[in-house]
Amino acid sequence: MRRRWITGLVGTASLGTLMVGLGGPTVAASAAGPLTGNLYSWGTFSLKATVSETPQIVTGVPGTIVQISGSDRDMYALTSTGTVWAWGGEAQGALGNGTSGSGYETTPVQVQFPAGVSIASLPSPMPQKTGMAIDTNGNAWGWGAAGSGDLCSTAVNKKVPQMITAPQLKGVVTLASGQNNHAIYYTSTGQLYACGDNNAGQLGNGTFTSSISPVQVIGLPAEKVTSVQTSWEDSGALMADGTYWDWGYNKAGELGDGSTSVSDVPVQVSLPAAVDAVSQGGSLSNNGQTVAILSNSSVYAWGDDADGQLGIGSSGHHDTLPVAVRVPAGTTFVSVNSGGASEYAIDSTGNVWAWGQNNEGQLGIGSTANQSSPVSVGINASQVFSIAYDVAAFSL
Repeated sequence: MRRRWITGLVGTASLGTLMVGLGGPTVAASAAGPLTGNLYSWGTFSLKATVSETPQIVTGVPGTIVQISGSDRDMYALTSTGTVWAWGGEAQGALGNGTSGSGYETTPVQVQFPAGVSIASLPSPMPQKTGMAIDTNGNAWGWGAAGSGDLCSTAVNKKVPQMITAPQLKGVVTLASGQNNHAIYYTSTGQLYACGDNNAGQLGNGTFTSSISPVQVIGLPAEKVTSVQTSWEDSGALMADGTYWDWGYNKAGELGDGSTSVSDVPVQVSLPAAVDAVSQGGSLSNNGQTVAILSNSSVYAWGDDADGQLGIGSSGHHDTLPVAVRVPAGTTFVSVNSGGASEYAIDSTGNVWAWGQNNEGQLGIGSTANQSSPVSVGINASQVFSIAYDVAAFSL
C-alpha cells in the first residue's frame, strides 16, 4: 500500500471545503490564501511509494528558476545562469550528474555539462528516463536512457550530457520535445526533424519505420513553427499562422481530426480561432489528450476523456474533435499544460488550476478524486509542468 501525504499545503495554508456548484466548475478554496514560494512538486515522482496530494516546496536549486520540464521519472529546473538541476530517479543516468542506479533524489542535483556550456532552454516534455537541453549555441544535449534512438544516436544510459552530433541538428536547434521513445527537433533553418520509434507514425515522415538518424517531418505548411509537442506516440507543431497540426497515435481521437486512425503525416486540427498556446499530453497507450488556448481566449481540448481530462464536466468517453473546456466564469487561462491524463492551467492572476485523473494526487487538491472540470490548486505560479503522475510548478 502506498503511503500518502494528506497534511495539506506546505506552510500555513490548507485546502478548504470543496465547493460544488451545479452547472459550474468545482473550486477548491484556500482558507489562508495562496502559497508563496519558488518551486513546488506534487503527485508521485519516479513511481515512488510516497504520494503528495498537495503542493510541497522543493528546496536546493540556487538562483532564479526560469523554466521547468521533465521526463516520466525526473524533473529539471533551468536557472537564469544557464545551469540545470534535477531531482527524481537516477536509473540509467537520468539525473545527468554521473550517477546511475535505483536511488532517488529528493534534493535537486546539478546536471554536469562540460565547462563553458550554458543552457538556453529545456525541451518539454522529454523521453522516458531521458533528459534533454538546448544550449545557447543551438546544440541539443541528451542524457539518460536514450531508448530507441530518440537522441538520434545508438548510445544509451548516458550518465552525463552528451551533445547530439547529427549534422542536421548541430548548432541549429531552437525547439525540441520528446516522449516515450521518440523526439522532434526544430531548427533555425526552418526544418522539423524527428528520431526514435515510429510504430504509430509519430516521426511524421510518411512511414512507420523507426530511425536513429534525423528524418524530416513532411506535410506542414510553409510557416515558421512556434511550438513543438509530443506525447506517448504522438507529435505536434503549432505554426506562426495559429494553425495546429499533429500526427501519430490516435486510438482515442488524440489527433483531433474526427477519426481514430493513426497518421504518419501531419493533419490539421479544426478549431474556431487561431491557437495561441497548446499542450499535448498522454503518457500511456490508453490515454492522450491536447488542450489549447485560442486567440479569443476560449480553451478547447480533444482526445481521451476517460478521467475527465477534457474539462467538459463529464468523463468516460473520448472526443475526436475539439470541445470547449468549462473555464470558470470570470477566469482567463493564459497558459496550459497536459500531463499523463490530467490537465493544468494558469490564469491571468497566476492561480493554478487542474482537472482530470487524480489517482496519485496529481491535481494537488488534497484528495485523489478525479475532477471533470477545472479546480483551483491553491497556489500561484509562473509555470506548471506535468507528465505521467508527476507535477511541478514555480513562481518568479
